[in-house]
Amino acid sequence: MKVLEKTTFVVLLAGLLLQGSLLAQLARTTENDTTHTPQSGIYPLPIMFYTPETGIAGGAAVLYIYRDSLSPRASGLTADIIYTQNRQFVAEISGDQYFEQGRYRLATDLLFQRYPNKFFGVGNSTPENGEETYTPQTFLLKAVLSRNFSSHINIGPIVRYESVSMRQTLSGGVLASGLLPGSRGGISVGLGIVANWDSRDNTFAAQSGSFYQLTAVFYRSAFGSDYSYDDIQIDTRNFFATFSDHVVAVQGFCEFIHGSAPFQSYAKFGGQNLVRGYFDGRYRDKNAVALQAEYRIPVWWRIGIVGFAGAAQVADRVSRLAVDRFWLAGGIGLRFAWNPEERINLRLDYGAGKNSSGMYVTISEAF
Repeated sequence: MKVLEKTTFVVLLAGLLLQGSLLAQLARTTENDTTHTPQSGIYPLPIMFYTPETGIAGGAAVLYIYRDSLSPRASGLTADIIYTQNRQFVAEISGDQYFEQGRYRLATDLLFQRYPNKFFGVGNSTPENGEETYTPQTFLLKAVLSRNFSSHINIGPIVRYESVSMRQTLSGGVLASGLLPGSRGGISVGLGIVANWDSRDNTFAAQSGSFYQLTAVFYRSAFGSDYSYDDIQIDTRNFFATFSDHVVAVQGFCEFIHGSAPFQSYAKFGGQNLVRGYFDGRYRDKNAVALQAEYRIPVWWRIGIVGFAGAAQVADRVSRLAVDRFWLAGGIGLRFAWNPEERINLRLDYGAGKNSSGMYVTISEAF
């Protein structure tokens, strides 16, 4: 582990400890538990984390919690600003409102970011030395209105608007040529549906239960979109409690895109949540399949360790997905239960894949 990564962990852990107690109050508002009744109020939150994609990142957030007297769940509104070591700027406002005694939920997200990033090409076997930098500026608006039909089933429409302008590309690179869809920016407008089954005992660190979600969004010129394509995502997660509070967690994820989509929206893997050990977007294409598993072990007091492994691949056509085309990764992690009751964990993970590795310091489990 590099000296910078060691130092980063110490500094960021201190920052995360400061925000843990306030995040615990937010956690209570999102669980299906009527015994917790948080008071309405405004809460400031410091933000600090580290990932290979951002470097050291810091900022601040303000959380507003309120409750409808007829709803068993509290609603919330969060505004945050983040700036990273890699000169990425993010400003976001997200809301989570419950109506009609909790039967309806409106989740909204308004995002602006200027995000210097890396592009490695499209496909499952792009060269190691083909990396180029680019800086997109993005405005995103997303809203999902879901209806609870039973204790586990939620279904509702999704609306998504994204405007991307390309602020900087590498001279002579693939993106500078403007031939790849999305390399000159553009607008994507889509309508669709989200349906899920959620029987997890906890949304932050489940020990039992399942989560199955289907998301289908259709982008069309009739909606005002510059691109016409279909984006289907399937996310499955299962959690099994074993002996002495050990937990086995398994996730399967796949995404299928049909039509002319901008490269920024292509299916991909990597980063802090999906197959850790690869740079987020190192491999991207119109279709992707990913599998990952964790074994979570409590060790002593609030300390735990995690072993994880994953495999993923991308392809331009579904027919090209094959068993021998998976990229493998694995690693270990350290957990500190800042709020054991709500299972909010501070997370330090180190993952490694083929010719790739990364360390991640953040909060909450990967899935």
